[in-house]
Amino acid sequence: MTNRNEPTEGDLLRDELAVLGRHAFPGEEGGTTFLIMAADPGAPDDEDAAYGVLHVLMYAGERADRPAADHREPWSAHLHAADGTYLTTLVDGSPTPLDAAADAARCAREVTQRLSRRRRGNFPPVARRFCTS
Repeated sequence: MTNRNEPTEGDLLRDELAVLGRHAFPGEEGGTTFLIMAADPGAPDDEDAAYGVLHVLMYAGERADRPAADHREPWSAHLHAADGTYLTTLVDGSPTPLDAAADAARCAREVTQRLSRRRRGNFPPVARRFCTS
């Protein structure tokens, strides 16, 4: 993300995920910045490894590296196969506007709940085996 004194939207979400025992990394493609996290909590804690396994891409609009004070678009999270193919949406924004900290906490909680849900029927078959029971 950025080296500013003020945290970015991505910094807030990464901190919330870390509290829940998950690690996400900043990513960028075509001018869009996002966070990437391996879907399996037992996957190597490495940014490059996250791209090669079932993973979650998390977006706050097109810029996850905006200062948190500029938060205007809610976080969403999408499950992708190891080859990058989109599989399903895990978190589809917030129904009401939230400040950056509250939205980051909401997204982190919802993502981890969806990935650890005992009922794995909501995931495509290729993804089910990577979700914890």
